[in-house]
Amino acid sequence: MKRSLLIMLLSALLVVPVMAGTGPADVANTPHNLTDNNPDFLLAITYGSTNEDEICVFCHTPHGGSLDAALWNRDLTSISGAGVFTHYTSATLSTAGGLATTNRAVNPESLVCLSCHDGSISVGDTLFNNGGVTPDNNIVDVQPGFGGPGPRIGGTIATTNDTGDLSDDHPISFSYSAVFTDKPGTLQTVAYVEGTKGLVLYGANENVECTTCHDPHVSYITAYGGDADYDPFLAIPNTGSDMCLSCHIK
Repeated sequence: MKRSLLIMLLSALLVVPVMAGTGPADVANTPHNLTDNNPDFLLAITYGSTNEDEICVFCHTPHGGSLDAALWNRDLTSISGAGVFTHYTSATLSTAGGLATTNRAVNPESLVCLSCHDGSISVGDTLFNNGGVTPDNNIVDVQPGFGGPGPRIGGTIATTNDTGDLSDDHPISFSYSAVFTDKPGTLQTVAYVEGTKGLVLYGANENVECTTCHDPHVSYITAYGGDADYDPFLAIPNTGSDMCLSCHIK
């Protein structure tokens, strides 16, 4: 009995976190509820399905899922590899950790987000539906917002219909620890980012990914019981730029 409990405890300690987030989880009451019964009528008619009531199926499947994320229900092959995305750059960026390469490949932890948000793949383009067959994808793309790309972050503010253009977005898929070493005094320690602030850096290189700052399940719409401090899908509140200062020393 004691041996079994010890094994269970060690297993729990060895689990690697795959998603940041401290806010209330209730994806049914968020824009990520892409079904035909989102409680927000405007969201439902803007980019909701017309024939699907299963909330999780747009991202996850219990059988036959991709290993890119937890039983992932989307094909990432068309947006993977170097040169698919153009990353942000500036004269003040470090050259360490892959930041100097503007056409670097995006890691799976961010590709799972961009499989909807780069604007190139329909959000209904899943591998399987609940019956185990390819669905008819009767759902529209996530559309640009007024005056900017909105949910479609793969386009610039000037040209919202672009795909793969992340040049006006915070860098992703680079090694935080490498930049920390290269630019001393500009970044917090990894222990502070992950341990104190509760954000997640991924892999042996402690990479920054989309889900370092965003939690796709967090409920932030107050009309449906959410916490506005987590708007939009923040991993931790950014009150007083607290999330920014979790990494940056300014």
